[in-house]
Amino acid sequence: MKNSWKRSRKSIWIFPLVFLAFFPETKLVCSLSPPNFNRSEVDKFLKEETEVADKILVGYDKRFIPIIPGVPLEVKLQVVVADVLKIANMEAEMIIFIRQTWYDYRLSWNGTRRLKIREHFLDKIWLPDVRIINLKEAKRFEGFGGVNMNIYPSGRVYFSQLVHVKTSCPKDLHRFPMDRQTCFLNFSSFAYGKTMLNFSASGKDVEVRHHRLPQFEWVEAKEIDEGVMSKFTVALTFQRRAGYYILQVYIPASFLVILSWLSFFMESSDIADRLALEITMILSTVFLLDGINDTVVHVSYAKASDWFVITSFGFIFVALLETMLVYRCSLWEDTKARKSRSTASALEKQLSIIFLKSEADENDNGNLKQQAVLTSEPEDITYRAEGDVTLKTTAQTSLSRKSCPPSRWIDKVCIILFPMMYLGFNIGYWYYYWP
Repeated sequence: MKNSWKRSRKSIWIFPLVFLAFFPETKLVCSLSPPNFNRSEVDKFLKEETEVADKILVGYDKRFIPIIPGVPLEVKLQVVVADVLKIANMEAEMIIFIRQTWYDYRLSWNGTRRLKIREHFLDKIWLPDVRIINLKEAKRFEGFGGVNMNIYPSGRVYFSQLVHVKTSCPKDLHRFPMDRQTCFLNFSSFAYGKTMLNFSASGKDVEVRHHRLPQFEWVEAKEIDEGVMSKFTVALTFQRRAGYYILQVYIPASFLVILSWLSFFMESSDIADRLALEITMILSTVFLLDGINDTVVHVSYAKASDWFVITSFGFIFVALLETMLVYRCSLWEDTKARKSRSTASALEKQLSIIFLKSEADENDNGNLKQQAVLTSEPEDITYRAEGDVTLKTTAQTSLSRKSCPPSRWIDKVCIILFPMMYLGFNIGYWYYYWP
């Protein structure tokens, strides 16, 4: 079975080779078939088109707008966004179709078929002088299908052109990188006022064909008709993708704050390691904030990302202050312990002298108590019923209570307080800024 299957596979490839050997002139690519009509029919059709084009241009003066006094010309405007190329640095770059429709009764004729013309006819008729007010740069696609024009027997003119435009797009970055930006295309006439020409919406929705951007997601596009003014506006709204900034800004900043809390678990006397940790976290946060501002336009106000990093910086700075406070408390505890030990040694020396005197005079118990009272504080000496004296120092009192040192107590409170405060800040921050 296997051998027969292999032979059948070989035979599949043999038949095409044999066919090409006997019929070498055979072509595998289909050729373009000629049309079904002859040249005379083509000449007749083109002659009719030429007659119509010549007829409507007789006596036509393209220098004047086709209106009568007191009645402005209405131009229906439709914008189709073929591709959104880039939105960055307060600019928007895109390829758009500008479609205009108006009536020029000087171009009407008796007929039923429209006249399809191209860019060679543009310099023979009047065209609206549409312009984009916030335009920075424009490029036309000449010779690459950038112009389309239809003239109908009723005098209606349809004119469409493909343009590569770069416009100014001011952005409000207060909520960056969870911001939503709207870029406008403001159309108006350069030479004609509202008494002569008005732009209005065509009644069709703004079409956005391609809008895949790495940092923005398209939300909506709508037309804004000014009405009383000879202006027409298209608004394109985009939502910024925050995933990149969450990975590059928010997660690193949060980890820096969490790492700064490791100093709470160190010994209070280990000031060198604690300061090295906190200062390293502060410098890392400063570099992180500087890296964010290099990727966006410099503005004079704080953005949402700036507030997050600055607040994280504040948590690290407060942890640094806590380290200094704990270290001062530990120094105060050591000084107090040394004083207690020196006081205890001094009392022991004084009491030893008293006990030596008491041995010289064993019968005089009253004098022993009187000398003890004169050479020590009341709270440091305890008298027994039989007349013995017991020393009770401050250090022994603190050890008997077994209380936690203030420096260690501050660290324990901060271990709980700092995470709770930072968690509360994150909840409020993301609740307010997340779209």
